[in-house]
Amino acid sequence: MNFSSYLDRLRAVYDAYASALSLNPGATKAVMEAAETHLGFPISADVRQAWLLADGCESDGPVFMRPGYLTGYDFLSLEEAITQRSNMAKRAPRYAGFDEPASTDARIREGWFHEGWLPFAGFGGATLLLMADHSPGKLGTPGQIIAFTHDPDQITWVAPSFEALLMGSIIEIEGDPEEFLGLY
Repeated sequence: MNFSSYLDRLRAVYDAYASALSLNPGATKAVMEAAETHLGFPISADVRQAWLLADGCESDGPVFMRPGYLTGYDFLSLEEAITQRSNMAKRAPRYAGFDEPASTDARIREGWFHEGWLPFAGFGGATLLLMADHSPGKLGTPGQIIAFTHDPDQITWVAPSFEALLMGSIIEIEGDPEEFLGLY
């Protein structure tokens, strides 16, 4: 599933509940290229395409749902994503000596931050983040989706690709739209 098809199905959910999906206009190719230069790596094609279609959403407008969880995640703008990535880099040294490892999953590199991690969705002021992993562990794949969760603090594997996340997300959303939209 590509992001355009995902948005069509997501809009149908929003429309069915007389809610508005408020997406920002897409980022320009020049902005994407500048971001990739700043990051030092090309953003995975499917995540890049998502930002070209919509540069995030207005706050309190969930766009993603992590499979198996009830939380709706806002789509971060490219600028917000880079800011959250920078915040993670600044926060990571505080975890030195933390009793629990960030992850024990060989698909994810050890540690609390890696240059190839790029958030694209968040909840609760970045207490929960979904990230495209451009620097996976030895059993991982570039572009896999991982998550940062605060309390308990952990980095976990979510999906093998952005496309797989979209499929899992829309199944969760269509299965419980009231929860996703906060209409309970």
